[in-house]
Amino acid sequence: MYDVIVVGGGPGGSVAAKRCAQGGLKTLLLERKKLPRDKVCSGMVMGPWAQDIIQQEFGPIPREVLVDPHYLSGHMIHVPGVPPQVIACKTPLAWRKNLDFWMIQTAQQDGVEIWDGAKAMQVNQKAGACTVTMIQGKTTQELESKFVIGADGSASAVRKSLFPLLKVQYSVPMRECYDGALDLEKDYFHWFFPKYRPRPRFGLNHKGDCFLIEGSGIKELRNEIIQILAEYGFNPKSKAIWKDGCLIPRLHEALITGAFSPAQGNILLIGDAAGLLFPITFEGIGTALKSGILAADSVARSLKEGRAAAGIYLRELKPILKTIRRLHAWNKKLEQEATKGGAELSKALKAAYRETLKVA
Repeated sequence: MYDVIVVGGGPGGSVAAKRCAQGGLKTLLLERKKLPRDKVCSGMVMGPWAQDIIQQEFGPIPREVLVDPHYLSGHMIHVPGVPPQVIACKTPLAWRKNLDFWMIQTAQQDGVEIWDGAKAMQVNQKAGACTVTMIQGKTTQELESKFVIGADGSASAVRKSLFPLLKVQYSVPMRECYDGALDLEKDYFHWFFPKYRPRPRFGLNHKGDCFLIEGSGIKELRNEIIQILAEYGFNPKSKAIWKDGCLIPRLHEALITGAFSPAQGNILLIGDAAGLLFPITFEGIGTALKSGILAADSVARSLKEGRAAAGIYLRELKPILKTIRRLHAWNKKLEQEATKGGAELSKALKAAYRETLKVA
């Protein structure tokens, strides 16, 4: 019998488990993949919110966790025919495999029990107790706890268990890695908008001896990507070293309208599992960390006050949802500005991205 079972070993799961263990709770973290494991993500720790939480909860990010360049100077927004818009924003850069593993090891040092290769299949709660059915190797087990924190990402098994009728739409960003470098500033993340619209878009950044092209519009924009990047030295015949992709849950509307509330009883959803990605950039590390802290603190209050954690957590989550609502409204503004031409779109994109990065 555990006090808390955290499902998912990303930043949100690690910080939630760490705080629970620090509070004296018997805490188990389940990670479905063997550690260290990769994660499809730019690896940017974007904005002061995420950076401050990591500093406060885990300490300075070790140099060996970061990749060259260790810090980006900011972001560049490229709209055809318009000079790039520059947003200064010092940003730590890492492969998520290394960043997440460092966090989970730090949580383990604070008393969190870690099971990797342990896939949660179903979560139930009855009479104040939670049951997690999981598979590790060829063994199926049922684990009991007082609380469950679902930090298991976009296709969350915990969310599906709680809300089996919830219809979730997904976008599917892809990532391609190429050897070498292009004639683009290595210490910036580059956003390209070749259709003179906020979407589809693609991003490019350098990491060590390679560069990555990523975005949900890569297939749709293949010809534009080749034409645009050829100006910076990209060989159209280049073959990617590797390719991968992920799912992003599109739950902003459901969260804003209240059609979906990411908690029930003593089971709480955080980060991507709760759909808590910021609109515009779809940055998720900061919201995962913040919601992880709120979930852990809600568990502590629940035990102290003798009431279900969900009501406490959902009240504490309101500022994040308010921010998501405000940033979501930018989508309509950007579409309106796009009708006025590239220059106006470029300025509006800079304003929208800068607004997101202030809180990300």
